Amino acid sequence: MVELIVVIVLIGILGTFAVSRFMDSTSLTKAAWADQVRTMLRYGQKLAIAQNRPVFVLLQSDRVALCFVANAACPPGEQVGAPGGANSASDATVSACGGNSWMCEAVPAALDMSVPATHIAFDALGRAGTQNGAAARLVVAAKGELETGPVAAIVIDNETGYVD
Repeated sequence: MVELIVVIVLIGILGTFAVSRFMDSTSLTKAAWADQVRTMLRYGQKLAIAQNRPVFVLLQSDRVALCFVANAACPPGEQVGAPGGANSASDATVSACGGNSWMCEAVPAALDMSVPATHIAFDALGRAGTQNGAAARLVVAAKGELETGPVAAIVIDNETGYVD
């Protein structure tokens, strides 16, 4: 009987730690958002090569979007359409992007993203470029942890356009 009680108490203690680990989904959100941004970058590069024209990845504190011009407003005729016909269509995305029919996603509320430049341009050969000519490095972190906490980094090589 004592062994059964000890086992139940141990399971309860372990369960407490496991529940707290699963309740804090910030690390999962961070990884998922970093993967989403990588996917958008790779799609922009492939589209630039396929259409033989520049594609701009517009980087703002509240959203990441693909456009055919380097204009933060990205007029409707210049918006890159989402591959499936629509983006995630979450309330935050519709609010930040002004709609759900183009390749634009809002940064999740629990995250911060460093923005090294207002845009990254992919040319017709797939090479990446920023305004200052430096390699682009985006950093995704939980709110308030951009400088101190664990981050997910996305690095884009200028010469090859490789997204890591």
